[in-house]
Amino acid sequence: MIIAIIIIILFLSTSYLIFFIYLSLGHFKHLYKNKKKPDNKFSVIIAARNESQYIDKLCELLTKQDYPESHYEIIFIDDRSSDDTVEKIENCKKEYNISIYKVSDYVEDEKYKNLIGKKRALQIGIDKARYELLAFTDADCLPSLQWLSELNKHFEKDIDFVAGFSPFIYEQNSFINIFKSFERISIFALCSASFGQKIAMTCTARNMAYRKENFIKVGGFSKIGMIMSGDDDLMLLMQRKLIRAYNFMFTESSIVPAKEKKSLIQHHHQEIRRASKLKHYPAYLKTIILLVAFYYLLILILFFLSLFSFVNWSIFIFLFSIKVVSDLILIMPWLFKMKMYKYLVIFPIIELFYIPYFLFYGLKGTFGKYRWKN
Repeated sequence: MIIAIIIIILFLSTSYLIFFIYLSLGHFKHLYKNKKKPDNKFSVIIAARNESQYIDKLCELLTKQDYPESHYEIIFIDDRSSDDTVEKIENCKKEYNISIYKVSDYVEDEKYKNLIGKKRALQIGIDKARYELLAFTDADCLPSLQWLSELNKHFEKDIDFVAGFSPFIYEQNSFINIFKSFERISIFALCSASFGQKIAMTCTARNMAYRKENFIKVGGFSKIGMIMSGDDDLMLLMQRKLIRAYNFMFTESSIVPAKEKKSLIQHHHQEIRRASKLKHYPAYLKTIILLVAFYYLLILILFFLSLFSFVNWSIFIFLFSIKVVSDLILIMPWLFKMKMYKYLVIFPIIELFYIPYFLFYGLKGTFGKYRWKN
């Protein structure tokens, strides 16, 4: 039995390494033209609920973009706020080209009755959008003043989906927050690599843009409207057969940081919510994730077999090293392109904790429950 486990892990390790080498080549396939001409028009869409503490700063950053005002509009959708979010947006609207719509005004509309949470708010905003290119960020984000210019530079005629980096800003530099940052980095590295190889796997709504035409062709959020999350990656996966080409932004001014003030409990439920989307993924992505989970589980079993002296430690170290090298091959090019070299120092430590973290939330997301905004 133990020999069989070792042979299976060796096979999966080799497959994992080959697949990640292939994926990593995707980092080098993204196009970037440092063009000055603003030849694209954007509808910037933000769903907001009780974001009073962030909304003033976001309005300031969006209205002062170094992009012609005639080439973009800002659309806020208030998702039933109980604070003064709406009042603050209205104040900003007096001076700038901002539209605001309230979910509460559309609750009886048949088109939106089968949509819940953020998807309902976004659907309203997209329906109102005047332009073909839809750019998305969140109310607690801090896009640079060059954000729209960077999106413009990355949108060529055949590009249908663009994503960029959106790191969390933490008040404390604790190990847990560093781990969470690195876990997010791995997601963006996977996004970039899979985009480059045209096998899209994930993205985040804090920094992305796509074409309204493709959104309409897939029926908007109607097919995933009753799922609490997935306004970003599930929408990406729905559009994948229509997308001619993807792009990922590596420039410093394309980065959209987000303020993160979630407690550990809130983060715990967020991770369960994210993992709960597995059952809604297409077959190819489910297969990849389940194979990776099985591989991680066998590595964990091998660790305990080594711990209790059933297997020589050298075997575990060798096989685990293949996983570490594979992950490094995927993440290192992304870190270098983003000039985030310091994370290479803590990479080996993070690797020790990632397998149980991945398996725990994978199981909780599949079989557990979580609390989230209504």
